[in-house]
Amino acid sequence: MFHVKQFKNFDVLVVGAGHAGVEAAVMASRMGAKTAMVTFSKDDIGRLSCNPAMGGLGKGHLIREIDAIGGIIGQVSDLAGIQFRMLNKTRGEAVQGPRAQIDRNLYKQNLLNLLEKEKISLLYDEVLNIKLCSSANNKNVEALELQSLGKIYCKSAIITTGTFLRGIIHQGGNNWSAGRINSKPSIKLASFFKSNNFKTMRLKTGTPPRLFANSIDFSKCQKQYGDDNPEPFSFLNDKIKTKQICCHITHTNEKTHEVVKRNIRKSPMFNGQIKSKGPRYCPSLEDKVYRFKDKKSHQIFLEPETLENEIIYPNGISTSLPVEVQKSFLKSIVGLENVKIDQFGYSIEYDCIDSSELQHSLETKKINGLFLAGQINGTTGYEEAAAQGLVAGINAARKISKKEPVVFKREEGYIGVMVSDLCRGGLIEPYRMFTSRAEYRLLLRADNADERLSDLGINLNVACKTRKKKWLDKKRIINKANKLLHALSASPQQYSKFGIKINMDGRKRSAYEIIGYKDVSWEMLRKMWPKIRALNISTRTQQQIKANSFYQRYSSKQQQEIDDLENDRMIRLGDKINYTKCAGLSNEVKEILSRHKPQNIAQARVLPGMTPAAASILLRFAKK
Repeated sequence: MFHVKQFKNFDVLVVGAGHAGVEAAVMASRMGAKTAMVTFSKDDIGRLSCNPAMGGLGKGHLIREIDAIGGIIGQVSDLAGIQFRMLNKTRGEAVQGPRAQIDRNLYKQNLLNLLEKEKISLLYDEVLNIKLCSSANNKNVEALELQSLGKIYCKSAIITTGTFLRGIIHQGGNNWSAGRINSKPSIKLASFFKSNNFKTMRLKTGTPPRLFANSIDFSKCQKQYGDDNPEPFSFLNDKIKTKQICCHITHTNEKTHEVVKRNIRKSPMFNGQIKSKGPRYCPSLEDKVYRFKDKKSHQIFLEPETLENEIIYPNGISTSLPVEVQKSFLKSIVGLENVKIDQFGYSIEYDCIDSSELQHSLETKKINGLFLAGQINGTTGYEEAAAQGLVAGINAARKISKKEPVVFKREEGYIGVMVSDLCRGGLIEPYRMFTSRAEYRLLLRADNADERLSDLGINLNVACKTRKKKWLDKKRIINKANKLLHALSASPQQYSKFGIKINMDGRKRSAYEIIGYKDVSWEMLRKMWPKIRALNISTRTQQQIKANSFYQRYSSKQQQEIDDLENDRMIRLGDKINYTKCAGLSNEVKEILSRHKPQNIAQARVLPGMTPAAASILLRFAKK
């Protein structure tokens, strides 16, 4: 990583140094493009603006996919993770999601350490404008105009401005311009998109107050431990070496809710000050109290921001109420009676670009060489931003080499699902990744992301030497194991002698089919066939092969659902259908359908915000 001012020409310029910007710069640089990242200051690099946590359902899948290709968010998270938990651990691998609480200081430092090994130049400045040139009726990126360094030329530019475009912070009746707390917004760059007739919209997000840990009585709170054997995000790591800590849980109560109700008109979201939509699946406390009037309490996760445990992030009580009201409702919560506040909660409104302006490469349709990634495209979350940065970085480098873009398909991964969803356009609120958005979710598991995507990373030359060797060795072992397991077979009677109970139908089954059974262990098969011991497979790879076998039996059923959807696309829906009664559809999709009233499945499928997964659920509902 180079800190330079003298260079005036680059292949790829990345604006922003958050999760989207970092992955974009790393990908472009590894593909041979002379790359620079422009940001206000070094302090912006790898900053965790909101909750210092990574992963979860859908989001954890994205991290694994980014890592499998060659991105770095998984590696940095492993180095900084202070509590790891596999969500939905008691359910199948298809809906499990790795999550970790992160030490924000360790994350920043380890990210900088990894970036030092990359060939990326850093420019600390503000971007004022994007300069264009025209050729054959096309507009092309020519340069970025920086406040201090002037014009810096490039062949492709990737804009990853997060919440900085005309950002405004709201806290009660007070509001001020900012990109996030204590950071100035990007005003002039926002004007570029307006003047070039991009469809723009305003979205919002919010954050809770930060609390001093030594003022909290944790003895009154429920302890929440991480997994005994924490599972890394990155396929490069076999175990987590960072010290693991305990989090805590408390709850709001009727007194808390009474304080909020009494002051709800002081919230910018309820007095008309904020008109833009926030993330549906991460509502503010005042929104929870207003929408769920029958609930007497809401869960709050007290999550340490660092190993030193000085500051606590109270996950679940995002708010933009006035500071005096925040003090009042916080002291009503068990364990927080004497709490002291480091930073008060706030909401932030910002500009984003309607994602229908994008091609699937994340290049804009209006301007050649201009790519957008992250919250500027209407998404929310570190993981969604990082995944878009990876896509934009790869394709910006390929653009200048006159190569065809890499387009991720929905059946290849959650990255493809997200980009496909975004390019439909029509978002009315920040987009967040969930496993339910993918119609191929039984096959797109977090554990098999390397099987699906590591070869792509190697072919694109964005995978480091260590990753390449580790994956090729693992692939060889998986292939060898699969071949042997398919070659070994036995009757139900033979299996029963070794404690394996299956249908006594006389049908021979391969060892590969049997390992997918819930109650069958590798040790059982080793007793039947000692030669399996010679495979020398790691525990993680054993679990992966077992899951592959289990889900293989469902793949044909899933393909049948997709075929049915295509065959039945003209099934009528009509105006009187009540979408609220369609179990399985998100409230977001129910609102889309109720608003647009499609006449048949074909019309429903192409609605902005509608996903193939939702269309499959709708088809089953319509047939009833």
